[in-house]
Amino acid sequence: LRPHFPGLNAAHPFQCDLLFGDTWRETIRQADFQRVLDQANYYDRVKGVVDLYIRGIETLSQRDPQPAVILCCIPQEVIDVCTTRTTKSGEVKRIRVPKSERAAQRAAQVGQLYLLPEFDPTAELDDEEGGHQNLRRGIKAESMQFGIPTQLVWPRTMRISDGGGILGERQVQDIATRAWNFSVALYHKAGGSPWRLANLQPGVCFVGVSFYKEILETNPRLRASLAQAFTAAGDGYVLRGNSFEWDESRQGRSPHLDQKAASVLIRDVLDLYKRQSRGSLPTRVVVHKTSRFTEEELAGFTDACQYIPSKDFVAIGRRGVQFYRPGQYPPLRGTYVKFSDTDFLLYTVGYIPFLRTYQGARVPRPIEILEHHSDSPWNVVLEEILALTKMNWNTADFALAQPITIAFSQRVGQVLAELQPNLIVRPEYRFYM
Repeated sequence: LRPHFPGLNAAHPFQCDLLFGDTWRETIRQADFQRVLDQANYYDRVKGVVDLYIRGIETLSQRDPQPAVILCCIPQEVIDVCTTRTTKSGEVKRIRVPKSERAAQRAAQVGQLYLLPEFDPTAELDDEEGGHQNLRRGIKAESMQFGIPTQLVWPRTMRISDGGGILGERQVQDIATRAWNFSVALYHKAGGSPWRLANLQPGVCFVGVSFYKEILETNPRLRASLAQAFTAAGDGYVLRGNSFEWDESRQGRSPHLDQKAASVLIRDVLDLYKRQSRGSLPTRVVVHKTSRFTEEELAGFTDACQYIPSKDFVAIGRRGVQFYRPGQYPPLRGTYVKFSDTDFLLYTVGYIPFLRTYQGARVPRPIEILEHHSDSPWNVVLEEILALTKMNWNTADFALAQPITIAFSQRVGQVLAELQPNLIVRPEYRFYM
């Protein structure tokens, strides 16, 4: 269940060496950090820290030879004043407010007027536009232009202990688990495939369709579509779709594409697949979505796949329905409940006979296949969803609760939302991990 960590070296299982040295090292001066962290405005601080790392990444990208991955080590003082934490109640809170910001807040409460704007400490509290909303997402988005994946390293990741921790910080895993997860992610970002699925048919392209808000846009109704594509070999790609207006008050909370936009998005996926597969189109396309399909979406997806021999459109969601079995353990991973030919519950997490236990801390929640518009048998669709829960290369865990096509769509969308319009959008999935 928790195997020891054998090291990242030429021996089994990684069979590669970890190379590092002064050639690929760039230091950010403490004085530069302090200058940025002394700013009263939270968004200015985040942008300032992002800029410091981006300058270092640009310098490293110009070294010969180039590094395969750049590790961005984040000091605790930066984390304290440039990140947030989510409480158990779901409230997002800042970890610590620096003295400069507290002084500006007190001045704002007093309501003091200043003759010259440059003397007004409250002025810096007003500007929230144009800056990055999140430190990690900002670094990921800005660094894409240099073509080298990044790995952010927090102090807790490198802590050589299993217990303790800092107030407000999430509990760290045991040392071996952290080492496994860190090394698997590093290996994949450097261009390796830690594992592949054995029984998937070649030529299948799995696509996850989702949506996100563009934070740099002034129109609150604007949404953008997003496609995550994965091949049977495990290669992952990200495509940003077109923007469109969606009025939640009139059209509902869940965005949907019109026929043209749906067709264009999948055609772009097929074009990318063709470029990466030496001119060959997939023999089968499987589209996963976390909301039900509209008639226009189905028409658009079908139109884009008119030259594909086989296609499946699957809507995945949750209704909170639970099932139980006799004994102390929850249902086995892979258990399904059939409501109809197109409606199923599937336990992607649960008791695992190989491990002789259930790994989770809470009662497992099954996912539901809400719709299935398909050329393939339903058992094939369920088996593939189960298989795709093992395609997360950001961790060495046995499996995810969701297939990779939709598991990280929100986080990928958040990175794209931070991307400036003039910056390069990299299609490789490892740039978003």
